[in-house]
Amino acid sequence: MPQRVIQIDNTQIISGTEAMTPGEGGSHTRLLWAAVPAFASRPDITVTIYAAEGMPSPGATYAPWSEDTVRNSGKTFVPWSIEYVPQGAANGMDLIAISAANTDKDNDTDVGDIVCSYLAIGDVSH
Repeated sequence: MPQRVIQIDNTQIISGTEAMTPGEGGSHTRLLWAAVPAFASRPDITVTIYAAEGMPSPGATYAPWSEDTVRNSGKTFVPWSIEYVPQGAANGMDLIAISAANTDKDNDTDVGDIVCSYLAIGDVSH
């Protein structure tokens, strides 16, 4: 899903949904680095992480989900770190780095793709 940017007066609202990649900690972790237009200061950031069954994204592969997989609470990812890095991305854009972990770290998560929807609201950088 493409990133959406809305500016109302001096307020900037950015939203997007992107696939998360397995982190260095193993397949029970996920991370996302999102480059966003610059803010004047740290924006308010909200994230939602979920399984992307049926959501189209370039190069994504979606394994069929069985009833057991859908009911398995071990497939739940929770955010544990949201970092904001001013001008931390290419071309002077800001970086939002989101890290998540499976609620059951002993449950490797290779089934399906995990995505993160994010919303950042703050003052426009001039």
